[in-house]
Amino acid sequence: MYKNLLIILFALLFLYSCSEEPKEEEPEKINGKILNKLVEDALWGSEKANYQLSGFVKSDTPPPDEYNQLKIDSAVTKEGIKFYSILIEYPNPLHNALAVYDENLLLYLLDSSLNGNIVTEWKNISGKLYLIASENFVSKDLLKLSRLSLYRMINGRFYLVFHSFTKLDKAGKIYQQSIENIDDNNIVTILSSNQKTKLDNKKDTFNFNSSKHKYISEKDVFTNFVLNEIKSAKWTIEKPELKLETIKKKEQTIEYAPVELNGYQVTLNFDWNNPIGIAVTDHLISRLEGVLYINDKIGATITIIQLPEGSTASQFVKYKFGKPTKGDYRVRSTEIIESGKNYIQFFEHSCANKTFILLLQTPKYTHNKNKHIYKEIATSFFVEC
Repeated sequence: MYKNLLIILFALLFLYSCSEEPKEEEPEKINGKILNKLVEDALWGSEKANYQLSGFVKSDTPPPDEYNQLKIDSAVTKEGIKFYSILIEYPNPLHNALAVYDENLLLYLLDSSLNGNIVTEWKNISGKLYLIASENFVSKDLLKLSRLSLYRMINGRFYLVFHSFTKLDKAGKIYQQSIENIDDNNIVTILSSNQKTKLDNKKDTFNFNSSKHKYISEKDVFTNFVLNEIKSAKWTIEKPELKLETIKKKEQTIEYAPVELNGYQVTLNFDWNNPIGIAVTDHLISRLEGVLYINDKIGATITIIQLPEGSTASQFVKYKFGKPTKGDYRVRSTEIIESGKNYIQFFEHSCANKTFILLLQTPKYTHNKNKHIYKEIATSFFVEC
């Protein structure tokens, strides 16, 4: 009798343990030491480390023994969220990069536009957390320039909210722009000089544009003055110069969290925002990182995820996929699925050792009206084998 009772107890324990659903593991939180190691590994060519960093290191980035500085800093918001900034600076400014991650290694910002000697710091201003980047560089051999960039989180994304020159030193003739006040609505700057000039004691106001998430001045007096000085320089130049064209080109390289995952292309018009980094959990069996495009005009979103090498969409997506196309490049998709007020559809693209998921989410009531747009987007997507 006692023996039978033990057998029953063991059986019940076994059944109970089997019936428990496995708990999804929380992602390991990073710290400065882990982040530094990941960056170093990525710079030495580790694809795994660079994948974890969402492509922070470009294919033409020099190895770590060639950079001027690598700085990792952190700050905590009043809500208790910790962010890490990574600044890497090279002799050639084309390789400079500034990135912001959270503790789960989600990328919020990647800026490749910074020049010269760069100083970064986190600072609370008027109750808001800012990442500040100051650049110091030389143009046309003689023009010593300083420029200020302010980054701030708005609605879950980091934006470059202010970007302007702050100093021009032209052979001892010094012209400056200093921030006098910052609040939610505007930034007020004051201009000064050690020369008699119309700029001296002049003020400029940068009003916050909520659609562009940026403080903008209609006149932008100081920046226009500096650019005109660079353009009008006529003396003979001996050192390699940072041309005005280069400055403008680099200013256009700023991307907001994160840079598109390497290895795919998709055709989108200007109604779609820059990609942002997200943790994807909806409609998935387990958490993945990806990039999100939003079109506020038609209320649609596109999520693109690169899967770990050797895996398939069926291992992560809750819904059933149809049969793949034949050949080395394979495509398959789910049916259009009703999800609350939206329709969703997954597409899987595979070639060589790469597999990507494209998730299209569209409002039900405008789906048919914009059906041609969604079809064009789905057919424009492809993986670079």
